[in-house]
Order: sequence, then structure tokens, then C-alpha cells
Amino acid sequence: MFRNIVIAAALVGFTAVFTSCTKEIPKELLNNQKPQNQQQQQQQPNDKNVMPDDSIHKNLGNNNSSNDTKGDTKAEEMMKAADDAEAKFQKSKSDADKKEYITKQMGAANYLMFEANLSPKKKYKPALQRYNKVLEIDPKNSEAAENKKQIEDIYQSMGMPIPN
Repeated sequence: MFRNIVIAAALVGFTAVFTSCTKEIPKELLNNQKPQNQQQQQQQPNDKNVMPDDSIHKNLGNNNSSNDTKGDTKAEEMMKAADDAEAKFQKSKSDADKKEYITKQMGAANYLMFEANLSPKKKYKPALQRYNKVLEIDPKNSEAAENKKQIEDIYQSMGMPIPN
């Protein structure tokens, strides 16, 4: 009889331990639009260039607007200053304007990449475009090359094509 009580107590204990080990998935990570059955799963595209719709990837999707920086006025101002410096350099082709052009482009690109209060979807593509502009006229600019590589690595790690 004592043996039966010990076995029953052990079973209750094991049951309590195993049921308390389950974890609940946070609501913000659940995707309410998941397929309900196998047929719906087969209808969904299986494209490696499409980002999953979850909390980690939702801000890294493709963005066709390279200047979509609304929400961060400093980013808009820095990009405008860089564009103005580019126009000035294109007209004069002077060394002084070239230096200012590089400085403004790097400032805008670095701000976008490291400081802008924007989603990755809105900041990496324009930053990459600005680093490319710098490298077109100054191919030996190591900072632009390193930051360009970092952005490209981010896109590749997500399985996304690197934007132009």
C-alpha cells in the first residue's frame, strides 16, 4: 500500500514538473494569418526573396522608395544637403566641391545607417546608395567601403537581394 502511494505521488510530481515547463508564445510573435490547413500552405509563395511576416523581419522588406525618410527630419535635411552638394560638384568639378560632396554624402549615409530613427526598411537602401556615390568618385574611401559591405551583408543574411 505504501508503495502505491509513493508511485502515485511520483506520478503527480512528474506531471506537475512537465506541465510547468511548457512556454506560452507571446502574442506579438504569433502571426494570425498562418494557414489553417495544408492546402492553404501550398498556395503560399515559397520565395527566398520575400521576408517572413514576423516581428523580426517586418521592417526589412523591399522598399521601392529610396527617399522614404519621413519621420526623421534630420535625415531629410542631411540628404537634401548631400544632394545639393552633389549638384554643386557636378557643375564645378572642383576639388573643394568634391571634398564637400564626399563629406555631405558620408554624413547623410552614416546618419541613416547608425542614428536615424527609421526602420531598417527605410534607412539601409538610401544609405547604401549614398555610400555607392562616394565610392564612385573616391574608390579608396575605406569607411564608405566598410559600411557598404556591412549593409550588403545584412541584406544577404536575410536572403534578400542587394538594392541598387
